[in-house]
Amino acid sequence: MMREEVDMFAVVGTWKMDTSLSERQAQMLPMIVAGVRQNEGFVRGFWSNDVDEPETNVTFVVFDTRGQAEDFRKAVLGNAPAQAESGMDHTNLRIVEIAAEA
Repeated sequence: MMREEVDMFAVVGTWKMDTSLSERQAQMLPMIVAGVRQNEGFVRGFWSNDVDEPETNVTFVVFDTRGQAEDFRKAVLGNAPAQAESGMDHTNLRIVEIAAEA
């Protein structure tokens, strides 16, 4: 069932991954997910692996408000050095307003 008015925002990230570190990245993913869940206003998150381009991952993390999404994006941007050590580099990190859900 589609909701007419959806007042949620998501942080959508596109990541280039160093595939030589994929085992380390897979081991870290549960900790990353657990940490993201702790953010205020967290609704739902998705972490994906691109089947056509294995070095590309896409994340989609939904929050109740735009401010919460902005705070999360700022924290992710501030964590760039740790991400780089793990072979992850965001190529795009944007905030989108959820227009509909099914």
